[in-house]
Amino acid sequence: MNKMLPRPRFWADAALQIRNPRPFFSEMLVYLVLTFLAYLGQSIIIAIPVSGWLLQSESESMMEALSAGESIQSLILRYMEQMPDWMVPVSLAAGGTMGVVAVVYCLKFQKRNLVSMGLGGKRRGLEFLAGLILGAVLLCAAVGLGVAAGGYRFVSASPDFGRLGLLALTFLACLIYGASLELLTRGYFAPSLGSRAPVGFALTVSTLAAAFMQAGGSLFSLTAANHVLLGLVLGILVLKRGNLWCACALHSAWVFAESFLFDVAPAEAHGSLRLFEVDADQYRPLISGGEYGPANSICTTVVLLAAVAVVLALKAKDPLPPEPEPAAAEPRL
Repeated sequence: MNKMLPRPRFWADAALQIRNPRPFFSEMLVYLVLTFLAYLGQSIIIAIPVSGWLLQSESESMMEALSAGESIQSLILRYMEQMPDWMVPVSLAAGGTMGVVAVVYCLKFQKRNLVSMGLGGKRRGLEFLAGLILGAVLLCAAVGLGVAAGGYRFVSASPDFGRLGLLALTFLACLIYGASLELLTRGYFAPSLGSRAPVGFALTVSTLAAAFMQAGGSLFSLTAANHVLLGLVLGILVLKRGNLWCACALHSAWVFAESFLFDVAPAEAHGSLRLFEVDADQYRPLISGGEYGPANSICTTVVLLAAVAVVLALKAKDPLPPEPEPAAAEPRL
C-alpha cells in the first residue's frame, strides 16, 4: 500500500508544522467553512461587473419584465444566458478565492509554509508543462472515444480568430481556477487530514468532498462519478509526484479543454468561445453526456478509470522511506 499510495514529503512537513491538529470532524467543518467563504468571495467578485453590465445596458428591459409579472428567478436565469463573453474569464478567475482562503488559512492559522502545501520541489516548470499536456490528452481521449462510439460529431475546426485574445484570457483564468481548487483540496485539506490519518483515508475523503462540492445537486450521477475519478487521478498524482504543480496544470487543462478547446454541446446550444465545435447526440446521452457533455459521459468514465490505473502504477518521485518495523524482542534465557 505504501508503494501505491506513498506519503509525500510535503505531507510530513505539514504534520510537523501544524501545531494543533484537529479531529476529523473539526477539520471537515473547517473545510466546509473555507469553501463557503471562497464561494461567497467568488460571488461578490462576479456580482460587481455583472451589476454594472445590467445597470448600464439592461436596466430598462429588466424593469419592463418585472412590470409584466416575470419572476425575479426567471429574470436572473434569462440574463445569465445572455451574459457577454468577457464574463467567462472573469467568473473563472474569481474562483481564485479558493486558493486565497487556503493559503491564508495555512499560513496564518496552521502556521505552515508554502512548501508544506505542495508548492516546493524541483523542475516546477516541467512538472507544470507535463500536467497541461496530460490534462489535454485525457480530455481529447474522452472526446475521441465518444466520436468513435457515435456520441459526438465534429462540426467545425475553424476558430473565430477575432476571439483568440479572449480565449487566451480564458485559458489564463482556467489556470487560476484549476490551481485554486488544488490548493484548497490537495494543498490544505488532504495534508491536514493526513497529519492524523492514513494516506488512503485522507485521499478518499478529500476527493469525495471536492467532487461533491463541484457536482452540486447531481450527487448520484455519472457527472459526480467522473468528478470522483478525476479527483482520484489528481490526488494520486500529487502523492506520486510529491507536489501540486502537475496536478494544478492537469486540472486547469481539463477545465479549459472540456469547455473551450472542444465545445461539446447539443447542436442548438454551442457557446461562442471555442476552438473546435462538436455536436453531442442527445439520443445517446450515455455516450455523449447530453447537455452536460463529457462531464456526464461514460467515455470519460472509461478514460479516467484507465488514468487511475496508470497513475497508481507510477513510481513515486521522492517518497518518504517506510517506517522501520519494531525489532523483535530477544528471548530471555
